[in-house]
Amino acid sequence: MKLNCPHCSWTIPAENINIQTAIAKCGSCSAVFGFADKAPGAVPFGSKRAVEMPKGYSVDHVGTGLEITRRWRSWKYLALLGFCIFWDGFLVVWYFIAFTKGGPLVMKLFPILHVAAGVALTYTAIAGLLNRTRITVNTAEVGIKHFPLPWLGNRLVMRQEIDQLFCEEKIRHGKNGVHYSYNLSAVLRDGKRLKLVSGLDTPEKALFLEQQIEGYLGIADRPVAGEMRPV
Repeated sequence: MKLNCPHCSWTIPAENINIQTAIAKCGSCSAVFGFADKAPGAVPFGSKRAVEMPKGYSVDHVGTGLEITRRWRSWKYLALLGFCIFWDGFLVVWYFIAFTKGGPLVMKLFPILHVAAGVALTYTAIAGLLNRTRITVNTAEVGIKHFPLPWLGNRLVMRQEIDQLFCEEKIRHGKNGVHYSYNLSAVLRDGKRLKLVSGLDTPEKALFLEQQIEGYLGIADRPVAGEMRPV
């Protein structure tokens, strides 16, 4: 079969085509795209099952648009807050002694990095207990906003730039074992990838967002190289 890139029309060589997964990569613009609709014999990853709305989510139709709100709150933030109380309390005692007992300069400077870590962890714990993510979708754009406490990741993406949505599984190996998290990302028309929502703790939470947004925007789901396997 002859296959051309939908982004730049470059002819895809056979070695860049995976018939089993119905995925191809353009050697000219580096776009990765699915072609199951063009190859009747191709077998994609497998259909994704419909995912029920996870706990802590809400979906509303506002005007002609869609609004999905996700509450961050979970037990891991309560555990982190408990650790921060211990960590910050130790630093308060340390500095109380350093400044009231005439401690040397090195005693006052040594914990500065620990103070910075304590501030960052405490802010993360409080944000995790209070914050929400609001995803607004309409025919013109998709917006991501974290509130009420400021957080990185707010963005606005024009609908015409989005080619496909997909979910990613991230694996992190730490001292306490293996940790998994899940992201909702987009493949843009130019082949670039953009992370929309990150740090989700179950695959269902990412898949629900993907299905809701794709359904509203009328995006036909296609396999994407590197995406999470169907659950």
